[in-house]
Amino acid sequence: MNKIIIILLFIIPYFFQAQNLAVNLVNQNEFLTPGKVQTLVFKITNPFSKDILVTPKVTLPKGWILAAAPYELDLAANETKIYLAAIQVPINASKGKDSMHLIINDKTNAILYSQDFALMVSQVQRITLDVISTPSYVKAGDTIHSFFILKNEGNVEENIFIETSAATFVKGDNPILLLPGMAATINAYQSTDLKQPKPSQNLIKLTASIKSDTTQSVFASQITNVIPAFPVNEDVWLRFPIRVAATYIGTQQRNDYDSGFQGEIYGRGALNEENTKFLEFRAIGPDRFGLTVFSQYEEYFINYKSNNFYVHLGDKIFYSSFLTEFSRYGRGIELRQKYKKLEVGGFYNKPRFFKDIKEEINVYAKVNFNAKNNIRYGYLLKRKDIDQEDHLHYVSGETNVFDKIGIQGEYAVSNNEKTQGTAWQLQAQTYFNDLNVSASYIYASPHFSGYYTDTQFFTSNVNYRVLPKLNLSANYQKDARNFERDTLYGAAPFREAFQIGIRYNYLKSGAVSLFSGTQEYEDRMEHKQFFYKERFNRIELTQDIYKFSVNFQMFFAETTNFLINSTGKTSIQTANVSYNYKRNSISLYGSYSTVSRYAAKDEKLFLYGGRINATIDDRWYLSLFYQNTYYLEEYYRDRNLLELALNYRISPRQQINMLSRYALAQKQLENKDFSFSVRYALDIHAPIKKVKEYGFFEGNITTLESAQIQGVKLHLGPYSAITDERGHFLFKNVKPDTYFLEIEQGTLGVKDITDIDIPAKVTIVEGGNYLDFGITKASNIKGIIILDDKDIANKEQSVIVEIISDNQVFRKICKITKPFDFTYLRPGDWKLKVYRSALDSKYKILTNEINLTLNPNEEKQVQIKISKTEKEIKYLQKPMKVGFNTSKDKK
Repeated sequence: MNKIIIILLFIIPYFFQAQNLAVNLVNQNEFLTPGKVQTLVFKITNPFSKDILVTPKVTLPKGWILAAAPYELDLAANETKIYLAAIQVPINASKGKDSMHLIINDKTNAILYSQDFALMVSQVQRITLDVISTPSYVKAGDTIHSFFILKNEGNVEENIFIETSAATFVKGDNPILLLPGMAATINAYQSTDLKQPKPSQNLIKLTASIKSDTTQSVFASQITNVIPAFPVNEDVWLRFPIRVAATYIGTQQRNDYDSGFQGEIYGRGALNEENTKFLEFRAIGPDRFGLTVFSQYEEYFINYKSNNFYVHLGDKIFYSSFLTEFSRYGRGIELRQKYKKLEVGGFYNKPRFFKDIKEEINVYAKVNFNAKNNIRYGYLLKRKDIDQEDHLHYVSGETNVFDKIGIQGEYAVSNNEKTQGTAWQLQAQTYFNDLNVSASYIYASPHFSGYYTDTQFFTSNVNYRVLPKLNLSANYQKDARNFERDTLYGAAPFREAFQIGIRYNYLKSGAVSLFSGTQEYEDRMEHKQFFYKERFNRIELTQDIYKFSVNFQMFFAETTNFLINSTGKTSIQTANVSYNYKRNSISLYGSYSTVSRYAAKDEKLFLYGGRINATIDDRWYLSLFYQNTYYLEEYYRDRNLLELALNYRISPRQQINMLSRYALAQKQLENKDFSFSVRYALDIHAPIKKVKEYGFFEGNITTLESAQIQGVKLHLGPYSAITDERGHFLFKNVKPDTYFLEIEQGTLGVKDITDIDIPAKVTIVEGGNYLDFGITKASNIKGIIILDDKDIANKEQSVIVEIISDNQVFRKICKITKPFDFTYLRPGDWKLKVYRSALDSKYKILTNEINLTLNPNEEKQVQIKISKTEKEIKYLQKPMKVGFNTSKDKK
């Protein structure tokens, strides 16, 4: 009994001491990052009057590693000290809460403190994609198979989407679900055309992405050479592309059917191999613009262009300067000639769609100081009637200041027998890292007889990036009122608007924008359909979700309607959704509005429609568009209500286009027209100059190690040759091009191999072309991976073994303890490398790299050694003095 009492007297003080030992994990609320070494900071307090020597011991979750050895801590009475525990968090540690256990023992190994602490592991999203194997070449008609390895190196489960390059497909699931630390092999394949006429390099590219705005997509790609099975003869002519077309047009207007034919010939191309001289011509007629506005008016022209000279004869849009004649379609002639920095030119034009001007004559001279700085003087004569001529002189130029500010300007004067006028224009743009500003102003006096008259036009835009995801913008626009546009098409409404906005990119693929401002729209037609002014607010949301794009807009305004002298509310809700996949797309549009802009107040409108673009195959293309109606602001132009287009490519040089439209013509509100056209087009590549000649290709095959060199069959594209007893071969009458030299494998010995890469890329030029190479005996490498840990479960581990020569690389995924081999290797120097792949981090590769020299017909044995990692940790403890202000506690 006395012994028990004595024992209790020793144990009880320590028991109470353990219950009161104060331990706090200072950085418990911090997130730990997988894959990194981080430090846990413990604050340990001895609240008693006697000294203690303690040894903290940290027990971590499975797979976590203590990066520093535990050490003793000497705590004086009422003293607080910091204890540091360095830990390594595994790369695949699960996201979220985990726990560790802390035990503190005294010098007799009695437990003074025992407690669990929660640790928070941060989320890591990381994926990798690498090429495992792909063929260096295939023959046309074969299928290219490339293998990729996709790894989830994060700590959360991922649903990974795989996107492929054109004409590439993947076998298996897509998307691919991968747990943390897992990997998947992807088989990507691409078919090749058996009738491919020329060698090509085909790309197989995979892009892996996850639905995360913080994780970038990763990609891997490989190129495979495709050797044609039936090459076509090389074209040795420089050819000029010409298209000849015939179109049948039919239209139904107000119960009247009319139709007609239209022919076209168009050509544009280089006249020399250097692509410095170009010729272009077009002849299309007769005029069918009156038949339907969607058909082409007649047009005839020809032009020639070189580096320093340009001449155009026929129809085109003529331009002298922004203020004097900005755009005038007509028939005439234009000349331009450059002399180093000096350029002179001019034109003569008879306008076709503006009856007030009978003819125009322009001459100018321009000095180009450099690509961004120039000055120009010109004179323009406008002859309107027999007794009325307008004479216009103008000076224009542009300059660039500090590569950040661009300025363009023009000053012009006009005079005739009765009046004189002036006009000027100024534009400026600034481009800084976060600030872009642009502005343009035009003024024309009441008697200026240029393109603009008695008008002012001003537009400006400011965009400022406040933060990487936050942008501010402001813009103002006031359209010109009086300008001499061609009468072929209607004029857009007059618009004056001011708007400020803010845009926040909450994701890389998503943004929300807010706008506020005022706008005024006025119909330019004689009988106005609308004339209003609004104060508005607009909200816009855009978001890309994988292959989908969505856009939503809400517009609210207070409308003053000058047409009917009333005020009211306008609201418009609009939605656009589109889907794009390779060469196919579909988009849907809908808009519901209550407007007070037109002749009726609070008019309700519902607009909806969509478009489908589909590439059915290499020959067929389909496009379908539908929209039920349009807002009145767009009635100045032609508006499609229903459009169906179907293109069929008969052959590489022939195609048929079928187009039908049900539409509202410009300035029409009710009368709808139906029109259709069928167009046949033939592409002609007319020879104009012979630019290539034939060549020949020969060489000798030498024997190494008694290899067979006689009777070896070689292929160079469509040509074939067989070696004689000396190994000599010859290809005659080979057209210049790039080919691949192949050897028919059945004519070689079982272990024969060439000392160069075959197929070999060969470029044939005019005259003689030569290549010599040898044939020797192939070598092999056999090996085994030795692991010093005999645990059976470890046999599922694997590494990547790679062998490299000067121009060849081979890789294999090899399981531990299993033999591997590389056969049919070219003799010479090779380097063997070993990569971890999915090997557990507790193992160390002792044999990382081996240099090998393979002799002909040799089989080399290699061993790769792997051992279990044993870490030796050296801990250097320096005294640390930690003090605390305890004055408040004492109070």
